[in-house]
Order: sequence, then structure tokens, then C-alpha cells
Amino acid sequence: MATEEDLALQALAEQYAAEEAELLEEQMRLEAEMEAELALLAEEDPELMAEMEAERAAASLKDIVKKNKAELAAKKKADEEAAMAAYMAEEKAAEEAQNAMKERIESRKRELASKKKSSKKKSEEDEAMAKYMEEEKAAEEAANAMKERIESRKRT
Repeated sequence: MATEEDLALQALAEQYAAEEAELLEEQMRLEAEMEAELALLAEEDPELMAEMEAERAAASLKDIVKKNKAELAAKKKADEEAAMAAYMAEEKAAEEAQNAMKERIESRKRELASKKKSSKKKSEEDEAMAKYMEEEKAAEEAANAMKERIESRKRT
């Protein structure tokens, strides 16, 4: 069963629909009157009508230009956000690679320290230390190269 509130809402909806229909009819009537006046004006003064059409076309072009500017601005913003996300992902990957290199170096240091304690020959220790130094230098160069790539991407 419909409550009083439902009936009141239904009545308001019907009233709103009726008012909307009246407004639409009024708008259509005004548009028809305007079209009739424009047709009469076109017969009386074709030059003025041509000027009005040119103004309409210019306004339409202005709207199109404004819309295109807004679309380009949105595209530029999206592109910048995508570039920033790519940069952040690359920076994270570089940081992870650097951390992995550091871990390998630390592991190698522990390994070398362990070997040093054992009864290995001095030449093996020297060779291992030289290898460690080369790895450390290579890791540092790789980290610096990554940082340079990141910095160059920041500048672009």
C-alpha cells in the first residue's frame, strides 16, 4: 500500500514533470520565434545575416579551440604522471640493484674474512682481496652509472 509520503512524492514528481514539459514547450516556442525572426532578417538584410553566421562560426571555433586546449592539458598531465611513475620505478630498480650489489660485497667480505682465518696460502688471500677490490670498484661504478642515468632522466 502506498503511504502518504509515497503519494506526496508521486505528486511532486508529476508536478515536476508537468513543469518540465511546460518549460520545454516554451523553449521550443521561443526557438521557433527566433528562427522566424532570423529568416525574416535574412530576407531583409543578407549582409547582417552573413555577419551573424560568421559570429556563430567564430564562437563555435572558439569553443572547439578551448575544448582542444583542455584535452591537451589533460593529456600532458597524464603523460607527465606516466613519466614520473616510470622514473620512480627505474629509481626503485636502481636502488634494489645497488642494495643487491652491497649485499654481494658484504658477503664477499665475510667470505674473505673467513678464508683469512683458515690456513690458506698468502697468495690466495692476496688474489681474493684483489678480486674483492675489483668487484667493489665495479659495483661502485655500476651504482654511479645508474645514478647518472637517473639524473639524466630527471633533467629531461
